Amino acid sequence: MAKLKVSNETSAMQCMFVEPWGTDHWLLPGQTLTVVTEQELEEAPFSVAVHDQGISVMCESAYSAEVYDAFGEAPCGYQRPEHPGW
Repeated sequence: MAKLKVSNETSAMQCMFVEPWGTDHWLLPGQTLTVVTEQELEEAPFSVAVHDQGISVMCESAYSAEVYDAFGEAPCGYQRPEHPGW
């Protein structure tokens, strides 16, 4: 199992996209989310890109990924604001 923790160390809400599925998960300031795949670390490396729309986490060779906050699963659209600004 491969895991990647992503923390929002800014003062604003940030969007994290999990690719290649394009799911969106929103982090509050100071919050951490964890992306988990079933692949072994050597088989499923992550790459991370920070851009104007937020943060993209690419799961390079995984077939699926789940995202968790401190309390459990954080599904697509997690904490999405009413008007995300896209």
